[in-house]
Amino acid sequence: MTEREIDPKQTKAEINTFPVPFALRENQGNLTIKTNTAKQTSKEQIINQAFKFHSQGNISEAAKLYQYLINQGFKDQGVFSNYGVLLKDLGKSQEAELSTRKAIELNPNFAQAHYNLGNILRDLGKSQEAELSYRKAIEIKPDYANAHSNLGLILKDLGRLEKAEASQRKAIELNPDFAEAHGNLGIMLLEKGEYDLSLKYFSECAQLLRLQKNQESNLAKFKTISKAKIDHDIEQFEYLASKGYETKKFFDLATLYKKVAAEINWPSETQLITLKNKHQRLLKDSYNRLIHRIKAPRLEKEVINNSLNIEEITNNYFDHEFGLTYIDNLLSTTALESLRKFLLGTTIWFDIKSGGYLGAYLKEGLANPLIIQIGEELRKKLPKIFKNHPIKQIWAYKYDSRTKNENSLLRGIKVHADQAAINVNFWITPKEANLNSDSGGLIVYDVEAPHDWDFKFYNTSYDKTKIREELKKSKGNTQVIPYNENRAVIFNSNLFHETDNYEFKEGYENRRINVTILFGDRRNK
Repeated sequence: MTEREIDPKQTKAEINTFPVPFALRENQGNLTIKTNTAKQTSKEQIINQAFKFHSQGNISEAAKLYQYLINQGFKDQGVFSNYGVLLKDLGKSQEAELSTRKAIELNPNFAQAHYNLGNILRDLGKSQEAELSYRKAIEIKPDYANAHSNLGLILKDLGRLEKAEASQRKAIELNPDFAEAHGNLGIMLLEKGEYDLSLKYFSECAQLLRLQKNQESNLAKFKTISKAKIDHDIEQFEYLASKGYETKKFFDLATLYKKVAAEINWPSETQLITLKNKHQRLLKDSYNRLIHRIKAPRLEKEVINNSLNIEEITNNYFDHEFGLTYIDNLLSTTALESLRKFLLGTTIWFDIKSGGYLGAYLKEGLANPLIIQIGEELRKKLPKIFKNHPIKQIWAYKYDSRTKNENSLLRGIKVHADQAAINVNFWITPKEANLNSDSGGLIVYDVEAPHDWDFKFYNTSYDKTKIREELKKSKGNTQVIPYNENRAVIFNSNLFHETDNYEFKEGYENRRINVTILFGDRRNK
């Protein structure tokens, strides 16, 4: 989803650049600080400086200046609209709505503010109002590709799938290089079961997002890094060289990344930093780029193991109060080996998480015929569990083995729930890598997320206190499912769950990897 647009209408002032924070939570406490801006500084210079800070990601400084301008009574549509964007990013959606509506009051024909208001209303669960805002933005600016794309998302939320698809196609027609619209259309086609066509749009999205020729290297995603991330990339390049894939290229890249890593004073294993300009120049053609892809084709034979006891699995799932079971030997040997090879060798591990683990997503290169075939066959093999729930989303996470060290900041996924009907989590790392056969898997609590909580609340809220309060409702039936190669956990997506403590051998091929497939919608389960 295209989350926001900052008003670029002002001319840029000549100002110094500032450090860019990488987590909004670092700045949430600074919103009420007022600036001591010198009197001789013009209103236009202050506005330009605020926009500059905002576009760089320097949220606290941008907030000070927006607040100063508003407190001084300056009635500038861009200031109110952009301050709304900032508040939305900080999770203050109601305040964001008020600020954005003020921008529209100042200029009712401000298409960008109507678009931003649509995004805020969608976050607030006001889908029908969001639709009206997107439509107003399009009425004012018919060629507004972002508004057409986000209108498609809200129409999908409202169950109007054909019109949702048409909106995404219109966005692509207006802007053929609009990566997010390609990815959004891929998701819609995936849910419709048009798998080959969805793969086409996922591939196009990944190329637009991650190929060097299509993206400028000064974007944050190409210069944000951590010690855990660069260590992973070095290991992956060494692995590829050892397997004979463009040996010199990947050996040279591993050497270059080691040199860069040695020159950086890392604050910790997990903290994100910005690469210095000289390091950006060295890594710009490779860092967080889709520079190597291994094929994972659809298999002629079934990928789900034929020996599974379908009746037993189904009964076990429904014997649980909320729906939960796990099975071993999920995939055929051929399918498991092919998927493992793809996940080890393809350079798709772009998303750097706070615990040091890395994420890969359909829109950025994870999509392949085999992984979709796995989801498709699961639905067919276990119809009483999956019913008519379509494949909704697929992702994969890869973890650092050093989490076993006592003082390490590296961790797995924190407690959360997912916005779907059914989850399937399965693990593909060889069992010999796991140093503790009693752990390393998944903790699934016997508590559901409240149905009035939305995805953003219980997955992106930095304050987990409310989740912990909910977990006190447990009846003592929380299950800890230990790690095992080719083991799958199938459960109600609304159950709170988190990664168990894990201890794996060091070495690239020993890194813990899990794949998650989501089916259906939480509202329809």
